[in-house]
Amino acid sequence: RTELQDRSTVHMLQQEDQALSVATKEHITFTPHHNTLTGSGMYEYYASEGQKPLSYALAELVDNALSATAKNPGMRTIEIRMLFDETLGKPAVIILDNGCGMTSKQLNNWAVYRLSKFTRANNKFERLGYVRPDPVPRSLNSDISYFGAGGKQAVFYIGDTTRMISKPVNSQDVHELVLSKEEFERKEKNREEVYTGTIINRKPGDSSHVNGNDERFLRAIIAEECGKESFTAVVITGILPEHITFLKQDFEVWTRELAHIYHYYIHGINGNIFTNPGPRPEIDIQVRCPRAINLREVDDDMQTLYINSAKDTFEFKASTKDSGIVEGVMRYHPFLFDRETYPTDPLAVQDADDDDDDYDNESGELHQARGKRPIFECFWNGRCIPYTAVSEFDWCSRGKGAKLPAECYRRVSGVLFTDDRFQLKLKEKDTIFTRVVNGQKQRGNIQKEFTQWLQSCHEKWDKQIKFLGYKSTVTRTDVPTKKMQQPWGTFSSIEWDGKKYKTGQLMRSQKTLPILYGTVVQFFLFGNYKGDVFATGGQVEVSLEPRALHGKTKIIPISKIDKTATDEAIKKNIEIASAKLPEKLKVHWPNFTGYVLCFYFHIISGPVKVEILNRNGDSLSRMPSVGQGQGKKLVVQLKIVQHADKEVVSFTAEHLVKYSGFWFKKIEILRDLGEYTLSLHTMISESSSTVFGGTELPSYKLNFTIKEGSAVSFVIGSVSPSLSVGVPFDIPLLIKDGYGHPQHLGDPLLFFSIGYFVFQPYDLKVTLPGMKGDTQSHSIVVLPGNPHSLHVTPEDNPMTVENGNPVRFNVEIHDEAGNITAHTKQIVRCEVEGLPLVSTDCSSTGAGQLVTKPIKLKIIKQEPQTLRVKFEMPSKKNVASVVRELKVVPSTRVFSIELCSQDDENLVLRNEEKIEWLAGGLMENLFYRLYDEAGREVPLTTEIASKIKVNWTGDVNLEDLIQGKLPDVQVPTQVHEVRFYQVSYQDQSVSVSFNILVDQYDNVTKTLTPACVNHMSVDADGLVKSAVFTWQKSSDSVLVTGVQFQSGTPGSREICFTYRSYVERVKVDVNAGVPAQLKLVSEPEKPLRVLNDHGIPTPFLVQLCDKWGNPSPDQRVVVELKSSPPTLKRSTFPILSQPSLVRVLFPCSSTRGYYQLEFKGSLNMKPIPGPSVILTVIPDPNKPVSLSVVYDTSARFPAGDKFPGLHLYFFLLFVELLENLVGKLKATVCLFSVLCNRDYSLLRKVNMVFVFFLCRDKEIPEDAGKHIIQFSLRVNKTKVLFSDQITINVEPNQPVKLRPDSQPPAPVVSYSKDIARRTLVENMTLRIMDLHGNPTGQDLNGKVKVSITTSSGDNNNNNNKLPLFEGSVNSFQFSLVEGKAHISVGHLAFVQDSDAARVISWHIRGDMDCVITKTTAAARRIYDYTQGRQQVMALDSVYVPPGDRPLPHIRNGHMLFDPPGNPIYARTLLIYPQDQEYCNTVFKNLLGDTILIDDLDSANNYRKAVVQNKTQCPTILTRQGDRISSRGKFGGAQNKAPPINTLQVFGAPCPQEYYTLKGQIDQLSHYRLTLQKKERSAKDREEHLQNMSSPETKKNQQEMQAKQRQLEEIERLHGMFLRPTKRGPGNAGEPSGIIPKRGRQSFT
Repeated sequence: RTELQDRSTVHMLQQEDQALSVATKEHITFTPHHNTLTGSGMYEYYASEGQKPLSYALAELVDNALSATAKNPGMRTIEIRMLFDETLGKPAVIILDNGCGMTSKQLNNWAVYRLSKFTRANNKFERLGYVRPDPVPRSLNSDISYFGAGGKQAVFYIGDTTRMISKPVNSQDVHELVLSKEEFERKEKNREEVYTGTIINRKPGDSSHVNGNDERFLRAIIAEECGKESFTAVVITGILPEHITFLKQDFEVWTRELAHIYHYYIHGINGNIFTNPGPRPEIDIQVRCPRAINLREVDDDMQTLYINSAKDTFEFKASTKDSGIVEGVMRYHPFLFDRETYPTDPLAVQDADDDDDDYDNESGELHQARGKRPIFECFWNGRCIPYTAVSEFDWCSRGKGAKLPAECYRRVSGVLFTDDRFQLKLKEKDTIFTRVVNGQKQRGNIQKEFTQWLQSCHEKWDKQIKFLGYKSTVTRTDVPTKKMQQPWGTFSSIEWDGKKYKTGQLMRSQKTLPILYGTVVQFFLFGNYKGDVFATGGQVEVSLEPRALHGKTKIIPISKIDKTATDEAIKKNIEIASAKLPEKLKVHWPNFTGYVLCFYFHIISGPVKVEILNRNGDSLSRMPSVGQGQGKKLVVQLKIVQHADKEVVSFTAEHLVKYSGFWFKKIEILRDLGEYTLSLHTMISESSSTVFGGTELPSYKLNFTIKEGSAVSFVIGSVSPSLSVGVPFDIPLLIKDGYGHPQHLGDPLLFFSIGYFVFQPYDLKVTLPGMKGDTQSHSIVVLPGNPHSLHVTPEDNPMTVENGNPVRFNVEIHDEAGNITAHTKQIVRCEVEGLPLVSTDCSSTGAGQLVTKPIKLKIIKQEPQTLRVKFEMPSKKNVASVVRELKVVPSTRVFSIELCSQDDENLVLRNEEKIEWLAGGLMENLFYRLYDEAGREVPLTTEIASKIKVNWTGDVNLEDLIQGKLPDVQVPTQVHEVRFYQVSYQDQSVSVSFNILVDQYDNVTKTLTPACVNHMSVDADGLVKSAVFTWQKSSDSVLVTGVQFQSGTPGSREICFTYRSYVERVKVDVNAGVPAQLKLVSEPEKPLRVLNDHGIPTPFLVQLCDKWGNPSPDQRVVVELKSSPPTLKRSTFPILSQPSLVRVLFPCSSTRGYYQLEFKGSLNMKPIPGPSVILTVIPDPNKPVSLSVVYDTSARFPAGDKFPGLHLYFFLLFVELLENLVGKLKATVCLFSVLCNRDYSLLRKVNMVFVFFLCRDKEIPEDAGKHIIQFSLRVNKTKVLFSDQITINVEPNQPVKLRPDSQPPAPVVSYSKDIARRTLVENMTLRIMDLHGNPTGQDLNGKVKVSITTSSGDNNNNNNKLPLFEGSVNSFQFSLVEGKAHISVGHLAFVQDSDAARVISWHIRGDMDCVITKTTAAARRIYDYTQGRQQVMALDSVYVPPGDRPLPHIRNGHMLFDPPGNPIYARTLLIYPQDQEYCNTVFKNLLGDTILIDDLDSANNYRKAVVQNKTQCPTILTRQGDRISSRGKFGGAQNKAPPINTLQVFGAPCPQEYYTLKGQIDQLSHYRLTLQKKERSAKDREEHLQNMSSPETKKNQQEMQAKQRQLEEIERLHGMFLRPTKRGPGNAGEPSGIIPKRGRQSFT
């Protein structure tokens, strides 16, 4: 059974496919589909020429609001409100007005599609009908809502649901209607009437019907209804996402379009005139999205641009047959010097032809102002009709024969205003155009008047440029459009607006980015020219300045030349730009305080920091930018070249922002020693060029020398295989660094001397601890050493010798070990008092014999005499002289002769006695006796008798002489003749003589003949046998010549002349011979030592002698004095005390040491040798020459204490003369002086080389660290001696106080919500210090108690005046480790990446000062204490799910899509230094599943892909500082992180190098402790072994063993010491009487 519907048609048929016999009618009903309403706007606005029509959809709703407010007596307010805050519900667009509102019937009519204002069935219109508004200027009648379709199309284009809320005037109720696409679909699905609905009538402010969270914002909207007389609100929800994006991101675009559409409604009939604004209409159209703007504030809509860029207007009116009203305004936009002023719409689509004709808008033929676009925009009832335009009218188009340039017509814009009766048929012939001037119509030809107006505008307002100095026509390849590359005329100058610009002139640009400075190269004008020409546009080629910065030319429009710029301003800016160029390199070695010119260890000590500085001292990493982009990147090239032009290394460093410079690490590849040059060059990174803009970039050079590194190994150098005993010798050690280079250590490193055993081979071992192969050996043979001592034999002291005998001594030269040694110049000299010096040369054998002259002393009373004998080596001052005593006893040889007569025994002839005897008589019976020096008679022997000589006869009988008898003496016969008679022994060494006086017989002698010379002879002691006898005929006499004495001392001598039997003796006085030598008669005491710059107190007496040592009185001899070496400065003062003596007394000045003085004489240019004297020049004790300081290097120097004793040594000689120097001694210790005490008595000793001073009671500096001490001694006004600088390490003194590393500023704290304002100390390190502020107590550990007290020291908090620490305690304890305690506000977490730290810190900025507690009770205490101002969070009240869920793009372990931007959970970037579990709970609770992605585009793409996979996407942060909320919001200030310096940011963790070094330090510390334990164990073991092997231990062991044997003996005696048996006793049941063996006992 089927129920028929009303108005149904029924056909009665026999079968279903039966044909109809007649025609029938079927009644149908059709209703438009709801898409007609909800989808109509989509097709309507998609046809809007490719533009985004959302702003025009909003305009439809604004049209309705303008109509509704048309009759408002006051301000007409229209508000477009965008609500995109997801916390308030779904996004919504709301249009509010304060118009007349709608009744429920009017609201129903509004819902009817295409119900125009003329056909709406409401009471008002039915009663009165539609009344057209009266005409108004520009048709601004607000009668815009016309057809009844625009509002519905608009709301369903914007969203899918609209809620109309309206309250009419004089109504108490609010009417509300909802149209929803979703509701239409539901009704259609349920077969309900689609076009039905419900209007809610309610009281204002009643939001009880609003349910759900999607429309929470409605409550606020409804709440605003209270107090309003009438209003209408259009609430659109279900906004399409692309519309939301457009409304947010293109806010300026659509508000600008709305301002253009309603330009004359909001600005008045004359529009928005900047210079002379008129009265404003009472219409406010406001937009909030979320920032608020009044459309009247928009100043860049196209109508505003047209109005304000025009220089003149042409108004007209048009009338048609249908009484339509058309008003028109044309505006002229002139060409100004270099550019068209016709505004361009940035959103307008340019024609294809215009695209090719747009090269920088300045070619002269390129920019055609309006171009081919229409002139007139159309405004219907005062409102712009989008994309409706009129191109031109016949009277305003350029016809044939027009004289004005075509571009003048293109400089005109226009507006047409019409009412609703005008159908835009203006080009019909019956349309009448009339010009309007000052509101009055003008009669005349509209075309003529327009042409005249256009001509006037062209002549009055267009400004052109005169191009001068035509040069040539060129093709420009720099122009991107090929057809515009030629022809271009070039000119040398232009005249523009009364100014002339020419080639080479300075200029500045305007409206360029950046502003350009430079000199003019030439001018360009498009077209073919042959001379000067007026034209528009044109371009100028500029050489940019400074050239070193730009290095290029640039072509810009002439219009960009700044005509207001002066040469001074341009030059100043060029100078400023030049100051930004790289000027120099600043090189710094952080590990050194200055430039290092010598490097060791083959490493250029690094790292090296290089900064590129400009003239202003700013550090550069790039060339200064010349535009919006960054300048060219700079790098620094380091190159090291050996001074043979050999490149060693070359590195290039880029700028490190973190370390503010270009850094080079240590260069460890230099191996060769020598001179190097390190050069640093600034280069452009992309080209590696060191020249930019024709200017050399800054560079730096450093010459340095590579020296050897630290000693690593050594070898023994060339050591002589033969070494001498006792002779110090150096062992040349070739110290090498790690690269095999020799290490120079200055003086020889090792000194040795070897003694005792000679001519034996030895192995010499050298050990240097710490070296590779620390022991080396070398074979040597030991030879006798240097002379050390003299060994003289015989060793008797005193040694006995007879007077008159020589003395023989055997000498040996020994080294210090007693070995006989032979060296060059080993001359040993023996000096015996009264005897000449004798010497022997021991150079070849090391031994010799010394034989003195016979000792001839005058024995007094036959007593022995003692002489001093001295043995020395003049050339070996280090060999001590040997002194012996010589006992001279009377000689046993013949010493005296006694003559007597046998006839008279009492007759004894005295020596030289005169005896009278008869002439011719004979003295007979003469006897002699010989006596020795002791007066003992010497027995006569044949040998002795043979040596007896008499001078009166040569015929002596030896037998008589043996008997003591002398020959008889024949007395002369001549009267009064005295004869000399002598008896001598052994060549007159001993003699006795007498004279005989005779009387006169007057006997005549025979005369001599010439032949007598053959029988004559002459004889005397010491006479040379060289006498010549010559006959003198004239006098019959004989001349005797050639008589010469060979040796002997001067004095009386007897000469004996013999002729046959005649003998005559003559006495003569013998004088000294020819001067032949110089001898020292007297000299100063030896050893001779002279103070420097002092004289010799005792003079030298020099005797002139002949070759036999006899003093010579010859005064012709010149004596001089020479020194060897000749550096001895001296002056002589000879005093002739007697003819043969010279007295010399001179001061000497020279370097201290040994000198030889040699006396030399000359006679008639012939040299006379003289003696030499060894002189030692010693330092003047009153004249110090150097200053040395010795102190205990192990002494400690606590800061502020007194200095310990410092020993000062002067290199002087006689200390007893130095007391006047003590007060002159000063020392400089850092910044203070020290006077030394006079306590030097400890070493006060004669002949000390050093003088000792002791400095005490002087304060040590108060600053711990390295200090330098230097002593000075002022010798005189001009000379000061300085000691070597002594570096001491001043140590901290005893710990006395606890102080911070750096004194923090006085904190200012207050009761504030901000924890920073309540923080007394944020970061401070306390250290234990001494009295002077030096850190100490590194070995102290413990606790530091921190408390807060009043200024009086009271810490009682009875009145609650003192602040408390966390937990309401008045004190707190911190750990003291190694003398320091660190107090800081700790970070719960660190973030490594700065970008991530910035955005995460900003995202949870409201939680950054939150205090985390473990318990709710603790959190409550803080809350109560701060009166609720401090954020707290208790961990026991926080729950986070365990584990970590995967990122949204991962499901079931598989990725749903390839994620862009490297997504990661933000919380995983947090690094927790401690309490990881708690911190993980805290930040997992705060951050949740917030994701961090690289950039905003990646974040949007990621969120879109997640949502498409039906997955909830959490909040996303980007490293660029953007945020996309979990509801998809982004953009705006609230979703952009501010700069990092304005935030409280997570701290950065220590770099990985810190932990690496810390681990290495811990390992080294552990290794050190292990090594120390090992060393202690080895030491204990060694001590134990030594103790075990010590005599005392051995003695104890022996005693123990002895006692043990005694104990065993005692046990044996008592039957306790038994041997073990294999079987038990025979009768085990009975006692055996034997005590069984007990267990072995040990004795210790």
